[in-house]
Amino acid sequence: MNSRIILTTLAVATLVVLTACTGSTPGDPKPTSDTNGPSTTSSSTSTKTSGSLADTDPCSLLTKSEAEQVVGPLDEEPAPENIGSSRGCEFSPKRGSFSVGIRTNVGLAGVQANGGEIKDIKVGGHQAKQLLGATGSCGVYLGVDSSSRVDVVLNAGASTDPCPLALKIAELVEPKLP
Repeated sequence: MNSRIILTTLAVATLVVLTACTGSTPGDPKPTSDTNGPSTTSSSTSTKTSGSLADTDPCSLLTKSEAEQVVGPLDEEPAPENIGSSRGCEFSPKRGSFSVGIRTNVGLAGVQANGGEIKDIKVGGHQAKQLLGATGSCGVYLGVDSSSRVDVVLNAGASTDPCPLALKIAELVEPKLP
């Protein structure tokens, strides 16, 4: 039963992520003035959050430019989404979709395999779990503390291993976490 709830939640999250962004900022998107050149793990566009994720905007954890470094051009601007207890931000590349979600009511202990393959990993300074789902999705769950985490979930379809891309996205998000 838990696997049905999680799969339903992932399906709903993907559907919600693909909707248009209701909160937009006028103007043309421009990269920040980083004089250090391109970097795959730069946190120059956002500062590390203070001790809590409660007030963090999930769309501030990964810029459109950073996302496009990993997955190529996006079809739409990143869109905020709320699914269950997760506050997230949906990204829509040409193929598949992915989201960055903040959970402040459950830590890594709440990640369940539900028929997928799960393994413990470390991303930067954070303990994490990587879950390869049976439906062509991969989640990298970054532990912040015992009751909070940030989820990076990439849905690429069953024909491609989504975990290398999900891990690259998680490596861009991780330096911005408390």
